[in-house]
Amino acid sequence: MRREDTAESLLAACSARLDTDACPQGTAFFVAPGYAITAAHVISDADGLQVQLVEGLHSWHGHVADVRPLHANKIATTSPYSAPDIALIEVDDGPEHACALLSMQLPGAGARVMARGYTRTFDQLAVTAETETFRLTGTLETPDRDCKLLKLVLGEVTKGMSGAPVLDLSTGDVIGMLRTSRKLGSNLGGWVVPADSIRLLWPDEVGLGNDRFHERDPRWHEGTRQLRGPSAAKEGPSAQGGFSIEGDVVSVITGGNVGSVNIEYGRGSGRRDGSGTH
Repeated sequence: MRREDTAESLLAACSARLDTDACPQGTAFFVAPGYAITAAHVISDADGLQVQLVEGLHSWHGHVADVRPLHANKIATTSPYSAPDIALIEVDDGPEHACALLSMQLPGAGARVMARGYTRTFDQLAVTAETETFRLTGTLETPDRDCKLLKLVLGEVTKGMSGAPVLDLSTGDVIGMLRTSRKLGSNLGGWVVPADSIRLLWPDEVGLGNDRFHERDPRWHEGTRQLRGPSAAKEGPSAQGGFSIEGDVVSVITGGNVGSVNIEYGRGSGRRDGSGTH
């Protein structure tokens, strides 16, 4: 199986489309049991907003538990919210789910990464999954001293891709959350909120929860062996659910869809003023 196919399977296993009032609004991805994150600008910093997460045949109901920063100011067309522009979703009910493996350290400059989100690239009616690969080229300091954004190049961030998890193709670790495009309609790439900043925002719910999940659940680690090298792959199926490893093949058992948040699908209740990054 190609490296990109393996990475896409890992990303799909942790992600879900985010809906409000049955209207698709974007994406979220699970970071710990019972918790997911998304970009704050997709829900217009609406703390407490009821949301639905959908992945294949599975769905979860939840609410926005926290937004950082709260009541952010719009500062630019491509960056409508102050850093870090991230929201925590608490899952109220739904089936068990896999969680992204959040990186403990940043990859070096030049690393190849992949993001996967829901877009309207196919046509203006259908919302479908889309992947894109990038190169990590640098960082950008923000007024928030705890959040230094990562800079991606050599790939297009299409409307609908912010909020997607970004995975290091050499390790399988998720290095952060895709925030916004650097320039829509170009291959200038985008900005990423790094995983270490996400851990700092909610240390117990996200950081410790993520570590504990992967200590007892080997599925993601088994999948990353395919990216680190075929000889390290564990033969045979993994625990039930999620994905399994069979020789050089990663198969997604429960399915998985990645949503997007950098697009306004409609003027639903999740966007109070209809604003967003376009």
